[in-house]
Amino acid sequence: MIKTTLPLKQQGAALFVAMLFLLILSFLGGVLLTSANQGLKVVSAMSDRLGAEHVLEGDMNELVIEPTLQGVIGSMSPASSMAVATMVADADGTLSHNVDSVCARSFNASSNNAITECRYVRVQVTKHYGKSKRSATSLAAGLEQPLL
Repeated sequence: MIKTTLPLKQQGAALFVAMLFLLILSFLGGVLLTSANQGLKVVSAMSDRLGAEHVLEGDMNELVIEPTLQGVIGSMSPASSMAVATMVADADGTLSHNVDSVCARSFNASSNNAITECRYVRVQVTKHYGKSKRSATSLAAGLEQPLL
């Protein structure tokens, strides 16, 4: 004779616990994805800023080695300014004549080689970067031109 047993009535508690764990794991996965996305945005923004700073340094170096810079500084009138783009293509900035005074740097001055007056010029270059070019970084430098 074969004995048969009827299955016990199940309440579904295991299914409820499994669904609860899946819900918690799904929530944690979403939080981790959001966090990773924010990290990528931060890294991308820093990369854009560093790229802009490198462009600014390149623009400043290009300006300093420009062969006409000495003549331009020598011909600037007091309190005048001009766009850097006239000497460095696509550079956004100004070259401003500040003051004429005694040179800070002199070398073994004598009556034969004394440089008595210098023209001080301030250069400021700005680079816009990022999404829709909403952010900007600037680089400023001072140039000293001896006047003979």
